[in-house]
Amino acid sequence: MLENTTATLESKIQECLSSEVKETALKFVDYLKNNQLTALPDTYEKNAVKIPYDGKNLCKIWFHPNEIQFHFWFGDYSGDFDENFKSAVQECVNFCDVCHEGCTGSFDVSVFGKELKNVCSQHTIAFTNPDDKTLEYVKKMVEYSKKIVPNSVSVHANH
Repeated sequence: MLENTTATLESKIQECLSSEVKETALKFVDYLKNNQLTALPDTYEKNAVKIPYDGKNLCKIWFHPNEIQFHFWFGDYSGDFDENFKSAVQECVNFCDVCHEGCTGSFDVSVFGKELKNVCSQHTIAFTNPDDKTLEYVKKMVEYSKKIVPNSVSVHANH
């Protein structure tokens, strides 16, 4: 189980990831430190951490051998952003397969202007092994999540 510090997040990155994936993930640790955000162990998944903010979770980070995934929750994806960011997020939408108890199923929604059917209400957006450019989108999603997570129906945003 990960300890209650961002330093331990860094250790997990060192342990699980290699090469460019590791370097990019360590840049995310710097982002967290610079923005006074802390990674906490997830109580449901031993290979994951969450990023809490004002009593909610902005995102969850899963670790697998040489793979890191940043999951973002269901919310109002209608903000005004540049086309590259919107397109990157739209490409990372997860579709529903009712993955666990407490799941609220799927929704037909608009994600930054793109109408999508059967979108996962829990793990709506997931970036896997982002490169440096995509990591900037992950950071932007963390900031955007501060606005949308308070109204999220996702179990993970609220626990």
